Amino acid sequence: MTQFSPDDHLAFIGKILSLYTHEQKNHLAIINESAGLLGDMIEFSETLKSLPETGQILDIIKSIDAQIKRSSEMAKALNSFGHRMDTALCLLSVNDCVKEVLALLHRALAQKRITIEGDYAADMAAITGSPSTLQLLVFKAVTRVAEENAHINIKTFNTDDSAIISITPGIPVDFMEDSDYFKPMRAVTINGREINIIIPLK
Repeated sequence: MTQFSPDDHLAFIGKILSLYTHEQKNHLAIINESAGLLGDMIEFSETLKSLPETGQILDIIKSIDAQIKRSSEMAKALNSFGHRMDTALCLLSVNDCVKEVLALLHRALAQKRITIEGDYAADMAAITGSPSTLQLLVFKAVTRVAEENAHINIKTFNTDDSAIISITPGIPVDFMEDSDYFKPMRAVTINGREINIIIPLK
């Protein structure tokens, strides 16, 4: 009998997300082209430009364009997030993984009036690991400190043997430190003020 692992489950979810968001981006592109065409028709038609409602219609088209851009960014982040689950291990960018999680958390953080300040090292080493596991660890750390009106600082940097994601303010993360699920990655609290997610380079 074929045995399915948690990685198979993640790969299935990732594949469905990727297919769905790819189709969603196609629909958004069609809406964007239609809105642009409508704007061009008004711009180049003296009859339409003379209508009293023309200014209001153009404002609506601009609003549609802005929403399409925002929706496209969300679809892109979700599509990339889905692809992270395609394989259990791959060469990954720590910075990209963190930024994707924050993009997907944007609405939840905005509702709590939480601001994020990121300082991402340009020379972060590419690592081999599970991107979806790393993103789950980042998600758990960020949502644990996401209190109303909080200001969260996220910094990435390298040490001799690890890639580090530093999150302040920090709280105890004992429930993550001994979890086999996240190994070889781990999260520790530094002086009760900072969460460090540690990803070994080897």
